[in-house]
Amino acid sequence: MNARLESISDRSSPLYRPQQLRIVHLELTHRCNAACPMCARNIHGGALNPDMPLDELSIDDIRKILRPEFIGQLKRIYACGNYGDPIVARDCLPVFRYLREHGPGLHLDLHTNGSARRPDWWRELAEILKSGPHYLRFGIDGLEDTNHLYRRGADWNTVMRSAEAFIGAGGRAEWDFLVFRHNEHQVEAARELAKEMGFAEFFVRKTGRFLGSHDLETMERFDVRGRNGEFEYWLEQPRNPEYLNPAYDDLDRVRRRYGSYEAYLDGVGIDCKVAGNKGKIYLSAQGLVLPCCWLGAVFSEAGTPERRQFAKLVDEHGGRDALDAKRHGLEAVVDGPLFQQAIPASWDCGSVAAGKLAICARTCGVDYDPLDHQRD
Repeated sequence: MNARLESISDRSSPLYRPQQLRIVHLELTHRCNAACPMCARNIHGGALNPDMPLDELSIDDIRKILRPEFIGQLKRIYACGNYGDPIVARDCLPVFRYLREHGPGLHLDLHTNGSARRPDWWRELAEILKSGPHYLRFGIDGLEDTNHLYRRGADWNTVMRSAEAFIGAGGRAEWDFLVFRHNEHQVEAARELAKEMGFAEFFVRKTGRFLGSHDLETMERFDVRGRNGEFEYWLEQPRNPEYLNPAYDDLDRVRRRYGSYEAYLDGVGIDCKVAGNKGKIYLSAQGLVLPCCWLGAVFSEAGTPERRQFAKLVDEHGGRDALDAKRHGLEAVVDGPLFQQAIPASWDCGSVAAGKLAICARTCGVDYDPLDHQRD
């Protein structure tokens, strides 16, 4: 038996209990000033996804959902947009001021494209965060002549001013560099720039998004489109194998074993990335509590079979209302039947047709995991 399969939790167990939670993935807003082509909030970098709900959490919502006593049991809260950028949220600063007040030792982290707000705003954010453990990770995919090719709508000069202001005020900044063919020649120059500017870390990210959605093949390129749907240019995989996601090397073995993407989803074992002692939860900009951001995407990608399958399971266990932490409280949602029985029980179904969640098989299948290899 696969060694990882042996570590999978007993399916009769719940995902976790509220008292086990230690990490919150917080999505403050579904709004963003950028239009990254491989982000599902827009269509190939162009028009907004028509299924995208443009919601946002206010400071009053956060006070209601993340109460001081709950914050006290946590180790980390990080704002990383499933779709939105946290710095765009109206109440971003008040929210993090509240979290730091009630979690002085809490690790507070943000992920952003950095292309919004004035320098004074960034200095204030640094003052809030720096009294405890934190980082702010800028997604900067190239230099001035290339960053905008993926971070469409992000202004380079604004990004640089934002980083300089945050670092200058004592904030701990990190640089994430997503590698494509158009920027692979700039990795080392960007690394040097990050060092000069005072970034604490520089990470090379090897995207797994060149995997086709419904097969076990990779795409060499991905088409980028304008707001009217017109083709503009290609995003292409790097030529340098050093920058390719190592999980792609597993695809030949997966194809030999399973034969097709559908057979893979039916047969692969699931090792959940958030369950049990991992204690991680996702809070959406709608105030919905879900185990992870992959399941949290269901209401903005309603057209895909994987999303429709999970939406059906949600409907069978109280619907979206049962997931609403603004109405019921976070602990009540986690103690509900979706977390305690339905999701973990689905993993033992013999196939997707029999009820095995395809989203879980795709994201947490033990035989193919591009996410875990992004920084190999």
